[in-house]
Amino acid sequence: MTEFDVQRLTSQQESKPVASRIGAQSCLPTFLGIGSMRCGSTWLYEVLKLHPDIRMSDCKEMDFFFMPQMLRHDLIWYRAHFKPDNGSQPKPIRGEISPRYARLKSWQVNRIAALLPNLRIILTLRHPIERVWSQTLYDFGRLQARDLRKVKSLEFLRQLERARNRFSSDYLRMIGIWSDAFGREALQVSLFDELRADPDSYVNGILKHIGASTPWRLPAEFNEKKVWATQTLVQQEREIPELVRWYIADQLLEPTETLNQLLEGRVTSWVDEMRAIRGKTRLSWRILKELNRTVLSLPEALAYTAYHFVLDVRLWRRWQHLQTAPSSAMRSLNE
Repeated sequence: MTEFDVQRLTSQQESKPVASRIGAQSCLPTFLGIGSMRCGSTWLYEVLKLHPDIRMSDCKEMDFFFMPQMLRHDLIWYRAHFKPDNGSQPKPIRGEISPRYARLKSWQVNRIAALLPNLRIILTLRHPIERVWSQTLYDFGRLQARDLRKVKSLEFLRQLERARNRFSSDYLRMIGIWSDAFGREALQVSLFDELRADPDSYVNGILKHIGASTPWRLPAEFNEKKVWATQTLVQQEREIPELVRWYIADQLLEPTETLNQLLEGRVTSWVDEMRAIRGKTRLSWRILKELNRTVLSLPEALAYTAYHFVLDVRLWRRWQHLQTAPSSAMRSLNE
């Protein structure tokens, strides 16, 4: 099912927006953190949990909207993760941070906007090479429990072509999709460089965007603590090979140049560094990249497409079911 097909079917069958049946006093979130992956989202979640105005979800990555989690649970289950623990009034600011949301398709984000049109969206971006390498080490060292010293460069290159990595690196796509759905003013784009340089200003900028009281002093321990840094998670180190560094720069330079224009020069240093790296290209690297992109990575790309075709159909049907939930269930959302 293509995105066009889903949009067409949805527009034909959706009736009254869910938001009109949920009510303004619901405990559903008022903001979402959408990523990107390996950009300090766990650190930010731990910090925001301490702010007196904010109720963060019980777990950091709810991964509810248009994820397999949504096939098993409903909006009442989701809302329960934002309810006050002691029966008091809901906190005025409620949110969750799920970096996988950055990979959602436009028809899915549009459905979230129909449900919660006033959401504030926060997105943190990291230098493309740093982010991709951090995710790659996490995938091999944490998810696959591999010895990073034994992973060959060609394995790293295949990882770079996987959709999971490419979508998390496509900053322009995520900015465009979420801005189109919620409006550009609803989306705040921060930089991981800003977090490292001045954590207080980084956090207070986010607090202001989501409507929490500012200024707020960051707890002292978080000025030094980087929660769940990649080295902490994998307990290993591996320097990025020169070939892999070039591959990422060659893959993402043009999108980063366009991103820099969109952000009015905020990532000029990223562009300059990536241009310098790509300038060191070798013919053998170029041949290997084409081979990897068109042949070696093709079977997995086809499998990913087939899997998500089926998953998207199931998620679309599930969304239709959630929209037509019994009135008693919808009333409970307002309690």
